[in-house]
Amino acid sequence: MDERWNEIPMPTEAEKDAAVAQILDAGLPVRTGLWHTLTQTLQAVGLRTLFFGEADCLFLSALCLLLCLLPAAAAAARQGPLGPMLFLLSPALYAALHLLTGWKEAQSGTLEWRRTCRISLSTMIALRMLIFGSVSVLVCVPANLLLWYLAGGEVSLFWMMALSVSSLCLYGVVSLYCLRLRGIAGLLAAPAVWSALGTVPLLWERAARWLNGVPAVLFCLLTAAALVLYVLELHRFCRRYTEGGTIYAL
Repeated sequence: MDERWNEIPMPTEAEKDAAVAQILDAGLPVRTGLWHTLTQTLQAVGLRTLFFGEADCLFLSALCLLLCLLPAAAAAARQGPLGPMLFLLSPALYAALHLLTGWKEAQSGTLEWRRTCRISLSTMIALRMLIFGSVSVLVCVPANLLLWYLAGGEVSLFWMMALSVSSLCLYGVVSLYCLRLRGIAGLLAAPAVWSALGTVPLLWERAARWLNGVPAVLFCLLTAAALVLYVLELHRFCRRYTEGGTIYAL
């Protein structure tokens, strides 16, 4: 019996390594690029599933923009410099969409439902972030045109657009970094930080003068840098795995 046992051929070290590599290739998912992952997810779920149950949040965000934010910015355009108000309010639509959709999902239970899906929740959230950001940039164009007209054309329209887009991109970066916090803190940290930061030029005249004196080219460079940071952090966010359903981030 012992002689037969000794006659069983044993795999060589190369064969062992090849078998282990084959098992790992079959068991571990192949990592794909960020844009490929987002495109595949969008094709799999569609816009209807991506925004399922969020119609009221989208409506309320648009209503808040039309009835509250634009009138406040228009009043500021008639009374004083536009820079501080543009810096504070440009990301308002983006922030409102995040807060309302996050609160709605947490309260209605659809957040837990999405966690049970085969599609990664973080990837779906990243897709919504990109769509919210794109819509916010598009809204900045007519909003800035209106404010420029109300201000009598005294301020450069290109400067206004550069300031609005740069502040929106900066808020996107801040919100992504704040999502590293757990629970409701990650959802509320970005609006709190931005409100405190944006209030400084409104209350401090020297800061307002400094902001109004920044050239448009610098805002464009700031936008480019913020976009790079945004994409890098978005890629990290999509790779993050959560356990037990304790982390929620928008």
